[in-house]
Amino acid sequence: MRYLTGLFKTIKPVTTLIALSLLIFTYGCSDYTTADKTGSSKTEPQAELTKVIAVGSQWYGHIPTFVGIEKGFFKEAGFDLEWRFIGKSMDRLNAISSGEAQFASLGEIAMLSAMAHGNKRFYWVGNQDIAPGFEGLVGGPGIKTFADLKGKKIGFPFGSSVDITGRTLLKANGLVPGRDVELVNLEVGDVPAVLRAGNVDAALIWEPGFSQLKAVEGMTVLGMDTDTDIYKKFHTMTGPDVLILGKKWTDNDPARAKRFLTAYFKAIDFVKNNPEKTAEIVQGKYVQQDLELLTKNLKRFKWLGAADQAKVMTESGIYGQADYVTEILKNDIKAIPEKPDFRKWVNLEVIPSGSN
Repeated sequence: MRYLTGLFKTIKPVTTLIALSLLIFTYGCSDYTTADKTGSSKTEPQAELTKVIAVGSQWYGHIPTFVGIEKGFFKEAGFDLEWRFIGKSMDRLNAISSGEAQFASLGEIAMLSAMAHGNKRFYWVGNQDIAPGFEGLVGGPGIKTFADLKGKKIGFPFGSSVDITGRTLLKANGLVPGRDVELVNLEVGDVPAVLRAGNVDAALIWEPGFSQLKAVEGMTVLGMDTDTDIYKKFHTMTGPDVLILGKKWTDNDPARAKRFLTAYFKAIDFVKNNPEKTAEIVQGKYVQQDLELLTKNLKRFKWLGAADQAKVMTESGIYGQADYVTEILKNDIKAIPEKPDFRKWVNLEVIPSGSN
């Protein structure tokens, strides 16, 4: 400053004005200038977006995330959201647990299994939809009934909702997995192709793969999640969609987590109120399915907004269904060592209030 004072004393007034203007420009280069409605300009600090990674698949339950990205809802809330495809629910949960990703929607079965094995690196923060009737067991050529499955191979992604759907349907029809039928673990995106190629005799998958299989000549739908006792008791899918956030990321800034979910539920409201526009936004880029069929299916979905969570995330809501499913996982399938107290993973503080 002493140098600058001396400098201004030794130069002419006009030169001083030029020099001062250059200094202001130099020291203000980290800001940007905008014009208001009167045409005058004002300087505002340039906001830096917070990087967030979300993971999921082509399943309809992830569509609000796609819409939030394309409509700019996350950016408006201060987030640079990057979408990464991870087909299996358990792999998505592992990405959250490792810190590779911060937000995911995944199947309830994978979440409960992780809890049962002591994974405490995530929070359960919501349930965004109830949409039974979008997954099922499809038999290939020559497989017309459950009796035809005996001694055959059934392919599906292990640890997902269709794992419960398939095992429940087989049990209800007198077949024991591992004894009467062979189960084959498949990647989500490979299921339709593997069945069409004849490498398995039947397969289970959700949309859009389910419609892809049903459309193939010679395929037969043997059963769906709506045929299970879980649906009959709770009117949900066997493994409803759940929303999770990384625990460390959330604990470091709960207000940031709440701001993120506010943007997410804004996208939920858009999808709920604009199924046709939503289908146009995501078709081709995120979901590979015929536009007319995609629109039709979206209209069948029951989307759950921010205001719905106070009713859904309760003992009379999804908790009762989760209790029932954990009993199946532990006692019937022997897939988990113990029944977890999943309520300890629930974080309702970051759920925003909102409209339906």
